[in-house]
Amino acid sequence: MGEAARLPKRIIMKRFRQVTTGLVVVVVLAAPSVASAHSDASVGSVRAHVRGADQALAMVADAVANQDQAATAVAMVQNRRQTQAATRDTARIRGRAKQAKALRLVAAQRDENAQVLTGLLEKVDSALQADVATALTNNLSGRETAIAKLTALAPMLPAAAQVGIARAIAAISGRGASAVADITAAVKSGQIGAGALPQVQQALSIASGAMFMGIAQLQQIVGSLPGPAQGPVNDAIARVTGILQGIFGTGGPAGGAVPANLPIPASLPIPCGLPIPSFLPFAKAC
Repeated sequence: MGEAARLPKRIIMKRFRQVTTGLVVVVVLAAPSVASAHSDASVGSVRAHVRGADQALAMVADAVANQDQAATAVAMVQNRRQTQAATRDTARIRGRAKQAKALRLVAAQRDENAQVLTGLLEKVDSALQADVATALTNNLSGRETAIAKLTALAPMLPAAAQVGIARAIAAISGRGASAVADITAAVKSGQIGAGALPQVQQALSIASGAMFMGIAQLQQIVGSLPGPAQGPVNDAIARVTGILQGIFGTGGPAGGAVPANLPIPASLPIPCGLPIPSFLPFAKAC
């Protein structure tokens, strides 16, 4: 009689669950590399990786809610790998219009990653706080890189594509308001550990500066558009300007002024005329 036949059924089932759980983890971690190895870069492959990143992001949020530290770590790895795979595929795509579509997908996913991770900063176990803060900073930086590439591509694309790019930038810049407020609240809450605080401060610097850079990028695009197409972009500029005035016009972001020791850049390509408060060093650029 084999060993399995001699074991109680409950032990056999326990071992089966352990094996299958391990297989799921292995498959999840291996999936991005397999997908990248067997497919050519295209808008479709970028969309597939973005879909995988979004699914993993939902798994991160669920794992944090269930206080499952191991599952949170695994899902974060999957989200990072899928997002990175989408970014790599975007760089390999040929054709300006196709690359612009892929860049919009990557920028939107990195923005979604950043939004969710910001909300989790105060909820995750202290052992994972630094990892979440690093992922947040990386996604904010990656988002801005994608938007900068989109802005550079815009003048070489048809007017309709330029309007689409402008609307995408405006949407992301508009959502920056909640990110700035949430990160500021996290910094002031006292719940961020010393190991994670520098990354959180850097994330706040990037998120604050990105809103102003978004306006500058929109203004750069609108000048290259034919007259009839400028209306939607000017509307987008007005909407983001209004959000900025609502956040910074009263002397600081929602939740209070940004702490003075944050490493906020002293110079940014921002338009003049906005009520940028003195606690943001790049206000001196005007």
